[in-house]
Amino acid sequence: MEEAGANIPPIKVYPDKYAGQIVVIDGAAQGIGEMTSKLFASQGATVVMVDIQEDKLKRVKSAIDTAGGGRAEYRICNVGSDTEVNALIEDVVGTYGKIDVLIHYAAVYPFIPLLGHSTEDYRRIMNVNMDAAFFLARAVLPHMQKAGYGRIINTSSGTLQLPDRGLSIYVAAKSAILGFTRSLAVEAGPGVTANIILPGLIRTEAVWNNHVQPDGSHRLFDMLIQKQCVKRHGRPEDIAHTVNFIASPEAQFITGQIFDCGGGATFH
Repeated sequence: MEEAGANIPPIKVYPDKYAGQIVVIDGAAQGIGEMTSKLFASQGATVVMVDIQEDKLKRVKSAIDTAGGGRAEYRICNVGSDTEVNALIEDVVGTYGKIDVLIHYAAVYPFIPLLGHSTEDYRRIMNVNMDAAFFLARAVLPHMQKAGYGRIINTSSGTLQLPDRGLSIYVAAKSAILGFTRSLAVEAGPGVTANIILPGLIRTEAVWNNHVQPDGSHRLFDMLIQKQCVKRHGRPEDIAHTVNFIASPEAQFITGQIFDCGGGATFH
């Protein structure tokens, strides 16, 4: 769905924009991570896609290989495990010599009411969202500091300002990522930035299907559009293009910041 009355010029993508750069993206097997991987590869990057869903990673890699442009590889890794993350980063640096951009998308967001929320689910939600951000940053930062260049991009959520029932621990984890990334920016060092992408409600296939009502409607999407200044559904490419800017060399004077990409449903 396009926004009524809008007349947006074509988006230009430059095939050598990220030539020679190594971009690591977790949560890359589908949705926003898949779109971001394809965008960086189309601009000449070597993209290392990370996920636990190998079949889906193979499909995304095949699509990138067919399209041409950059190079796509993948690694299977549970980013909630510090030992697996350490091995992942050492493997990528050992193979390619560096990591220029690290993008942490992986997340879980089950709807569980606070009363009756198990400790096991609490730890799992915090682990995949916040623990992974810490493990990844801790592992990659020495390599970026040595190189004098790097971009670390973590993902928060529009639910920080528009929380929904059943998402208390998810919102807590995404809030922690925000504070952690700002503190990371202070310690990052010359040439290294750390920023936060804050997606609104994005119409990925999984999210769209998860929010369908028995009558086929999508109440949450309809409600959010009423709050948004931009009157259309959010798309994976909206996030991918915003991240693409944050990851660029021209964003060198921006760090510790929130990039709210939610059509103006919330403000900071």
